[in-house]
Order: sequence, then C-alpha cells, then structure tokens
Amino acid sequence: MSISMGEKKPKKKRQVRNKTKDVLADYYRTNMEYDRENRRRQEEEGVKPKGLKNLNSTEKTYVIVIVLALIGIVIKYVIL
Repeated sequence: MSISMGEKKPKKKRQVRNKTKDVLADYYRTNMEYDRENRRRQEEEGVKPKGLKNLNSTEKTYVIVIVLALIGIVIKYVIL
C-alpha cells in the first residue's frame, strides 16, 4: 500500500521537558531543606522566633507582595 500525495505520515510527538519547572522545583526543594535544617538548629540552640524576624527571604518577599497587593486594591476600589 503506497501513500498518496494528500496523505501524511503521523509524526511522533517529541516529549518536551520543562526545564524552567525543573529548576524552580529544585530551588524550592533545596530551600525547604535548608529552612528545615536552619529552624531545627535554632530550636536546639534555644532561639525563640519573634514576629517577622524569623522569616526567611522567600517568606519576607511573599509578605511584601501581599501587602503591596492589598495597598493596590485599596487604592483602586476605595480611593479611585
């Protein structure tokens, strides 16, 4: 059976790797392990966490983004 001019062979789908996802997932896992180890060490030393002082840089970034978003919402819907 021959293939006529109008028919095309089905192409094999290439499996695509999401490298960005892999990098971010690896960064997240590494950061979580580091954070757990750091908190465990602080508990052993008897350091008491106080307010925002015990947050790591990622958590501080999240807090800043949330606060800025809330300020933006207030400006958009209350003031304007």
